[in-house]
Amino acid sequence: MTDSLTTSEIVLIRDSFDRVSVGLRFSRNYYARLFEIAPELRALFPADLSVQLRKLMDMLAALVQKLDRPHELVLALEALGAQHRDYGVAPAHFAPVGQALFETLAAELGPAFDDATRRAWIALYALCATWMQQSFPRERRA
Repeated sequence: MTDSLTTSEIVLIRDSFDRVSVGLRFSRNYYARLFEIAPELRALFPADLSVQLRKLMDMLAALVQKLDRPHELVLALEALGAQHRDYGVAPAHFAPVGQALFETLAAELGPAFDDATRRAWIALYALCATWMQQSFPRERRA
């Protein structure tokens, strides 16, 4: 596992994120898909998702901005992981979250979510999941 992405992966992620980051439709679709895949995760979120919709887009935007600054990205992911650990997130939650992310990206981007773009997002998500779980207790890690 590398702590950084390739230049071409960064370009693909940034270009595709720019296409989905207008408004909150992406967030709404993401959470709808996540709760279809893993309804048990709904309990981790407030009843009113309006603030959470913005938080998701803000967090994704912040991560995308740091893609070419691996040290800053890792620090952000470690902090995000500690925050999510305190919310009750467990390693098993990362699989459905990733699935919902990839499926929402595919639905939003259509043919633009080609194999190279999918692989770039998978690489980013693997990096995110790894670093976010650094603060999880050993027995809770996957």
